[in-house]
Amino acid sequence: MPDLEDILEAPVGQALPYIFGKVMGSRGGAGLTALVLVITFFCSVSITCAASRCTWAFARDKAMPNASLWSRLDERHGTPIWALALTTAVQMLLGLINLGSSSAFLAFVSVGVISLAVSYGIPISISLFHRRREVNAARWSMGRVIGPAVNVVAVAWILFELVLFSMPTALPVTSSSMNYAIVVFVGFMVLSAIWYAAYARKVYEGPPESDGLTADQD
Repeated sequence: MPDLEDILEAPVGQALPYIFGKVMGSRGGAGLTALVLVITFFCSVSITCAASRCTWAFARDKAMPNASLWSRLDERHGTPIWALALTTAVQMLLGLINLGSSSAFLAFVSVGVISLAVSYGIPISISLFHRRREVNAARWSMGRVIGPAVNVVAVAWILFELVLFSMPTALPVTSSSMNYAIVVFVGFMVLSAIWYAAYARKVYEGPPESDGLTADQD
């Protein structure tokens, strides 16, 4: 394993290929790096497809600006081509941020994790607030003791994540080492609240019923 100082000074700031090269040699390092890149590529494709479907669903429910465009489906393939194009363009723009400011890029990466954690924490917290009335009546339940305990642990872990991914990368904190994730997160929340109050609340009705099934059907 190379020294930590050498890893921190790796070419173009990429530690993984540098470690592979030092440990496995040039050919072995190149092979492992190529394997990681191939796995990352296919992972990125699956993430982009999933994100485009989420974008299309939001647009279908009129929960985002210019919904009529992003909710269109390609007539030939039946795919949300415009939502896919929007998702891909946003990803490319976010990648370009790293060329100008690593702090800004770190903020956007961190806010993705924070937003995902908050999206889990909100329904869990609401369920706890209502004493799990809805889930306790489900066909399968962890019970009235284990279920709430698991929920409390989940909320506690989410709160820990929020603090962890909002912390700066180094001490003392400077303008370049500051983690601006919480600023970006609050900014998105404010813009979303304004958009909902000004327009979306008038047209948004939530996702439609699927295949004629309703919540009270077996």
